[in-house]
Amino acid sequence: MKIVFVETEDDEQPFFARSLAGHDVDFVDDIADVPRDAEIVSVFIHSRVGTEFFRRHPKVKLVASRSSASDHLDLKAAGRRGVVLARVPDYGAATVAEHTFALILGVTRRLRHCLDTRNRGRGATERLRGLELRGKTLGVVGTGRVGSMVLSIGRAFGMECVAFDKKPDTNLAATLGFRYVSLDKLLRSSDIVTLHVPLNPRTRHLLSAKRLARGKPGFILINTARGALVDIDALLTGLQSGQVGGVGLDVLEDDNAFRNDASRIIGDQIVQKIHAMSTPGGDPLRREKRLRELEGIMRNRQLLAHENVFFTPHVGFNSIEAIERINLGTVQNIHDFLAGRLRPEAVVAP
Repeated sequence: MKIVFVETEDDEQPFFARSLAGHDVDFVDDIADVPRDAEIVSVFIHSRVGTEFFRRHPKVKLVASRSSASDHLDLKAAGRRGVVLARVPDYGAATVAEHTFALILGVTRRLRHCLDTRNRGRGATERLRGLELRGKTLGVVGTGRVGSMVLSIGRAFGMECVAFDKKPDTNLAATLGFRYVSLDKLLRSSDIVTLHVPLNPRTRHLLSAKRLARGKPGFILINTARGALVDIDALLTGLQSGQVGGVGLDVLEDDNAFRNDASRIIGDQIVQKIHAMSTPGGDPLRREKRLRELEGIMRNRQLLAHENVFFTPHVGFNSIEAIERINLGTVQNIHDFLAGRLRPEAVVAP
């Protein structure tokens, strides 16, 4: 079986090759480099898999994503081709929940300012003054694996915890000691709001300008889920007005900006897009697309430059333990698929 892995680290490749011995295993950096005869492809979240990919790869039977999320996979296109989509349903709830609090502490203890050497010395005390978490209200949007663990950590910090979920789990609320409320009430009452829902058409820009305006004045927003859950223009407006007091981000709407050093990559993207747009001739629709991409890159740059934004380059999942579980789960999914017994919870379904 021809099995191709996309976007792997060098230290991961020997494990995959060893675990799938007996198959033709190959590794490529980009999904565009996947050979036409691939039968199983394993991707990460930066690889978009849809109609065009399936057209160019007629032999693909399984796409095994090394993630729990699936918004980078086109379910309809896969269904039309009869391709099975698999994921690793639970690998890093603790890792992401812990990173959520790393961001919360980064914002509330003003670590961006503390790490700035210009703020050292006399007169910096007030600028570096942080907030206690004890007694603050934590609002958690989404009470799945990660959200429930965030609530548990919040309670350990002595925080008042509220949550919103379309399917409230009353037993969970009783066990962990939090209350379910409406999304509007959560925004009005929370000092810190953190997002833990998947990205889909219903949750895209879940926090719109109207919703951000309903928040408690000066509230802190944390996002370790997906960048497109928040309207970036509305978020910038909220930061500039002070309605949003601080932001902790591990994700952007275009996560490709985080694949290496965020500032350098965003800068390189700007140069590339401007160069492409200045080239004579070309498709007007393509030029318009490049313009929209350039506008998005500029908004990301403006957001990351704001002094009240504390960001990390999509590393919330990236712990030694979580990566080991991802890789083991991916190999298990491939073996289970070949044996005809892929676990239902590992299959991506509408």
